[in-house]
Amino acid sequence: MKNRFDKRSLGLLASVTIVCMLGAGCSQQGAATEKVEAVAETKTETATISNPEKEIQMIEAVLQEELNGPDKQFIQLLEEAIGGNEFDSVKQKEYEMKLDSYLKEKFLSYYTEEGFRRAQSTNMMYHYHYQFEPDSKGKIKLIDSDVKQSEIDTASNQYHVKATVEYSSPDEEPSLHELEGKVIFSTKEGKIGDIQLGQFNTDSTLSKKIQNWQD
Repeated sequence: MKNRFDKRSLGLLASVTIVCMLGAGCSQQGAATEKVEAVAETKTETATISNPEKEIQMIEAVLQEELNGPDKQFIQLLEEAIGGNEFDSVKQKEYEMKLDSYLKEKFLSYYTEEGFRRAQSTNMMYHYHYQFEPDSKGKIKLIDSDVKQSEIDTASNQYHVKATVEYSSPDEEPSLHELEGKVIFSTKEGKIGDIQLGQFNTDSTLSKKIQNWQD
């Protein structure tokens, strides 16, 4: 608390100081009480939504970004960043920075800095969007998702993910594809530190549809 007094209140201040000293440090006790109350209020505010609830919400938000698309702006920026012939040119660097800024705008609020870079380097960020050609008529749509926290106490920061995605295009009937994955949260930052999502143990049917592979 800030003490602001005029000359007329100096006498009152002296009296109050003496009373507090005689009363075994009431000012210290009062300050301690205020501190305890402030901490209690803070705990009440942060306890409104538990960590698992927040983390599941973050995962679902990422799934919405990842599994609905393609994101045409991302594909355009990607083409500019990797489609040039002069990879060391100033213009090329500008394209790469624009792409990086766009991905940060989309995802950085959900990831730690390290997790964000890891997802980029392992192709886990916009994994399926990346596979679309600029002129592709196909689309993906998240139909359903199920996110469950690990039941192991020592792995409570890990979540198992299942998702159903629909692929559609003007040339064929829509098809459904099952995806699975795992998300690990940083216990220090409360953000995603690592994510794996895809069709790892089955045929990559969704990728084949997007890239128009022929069996």
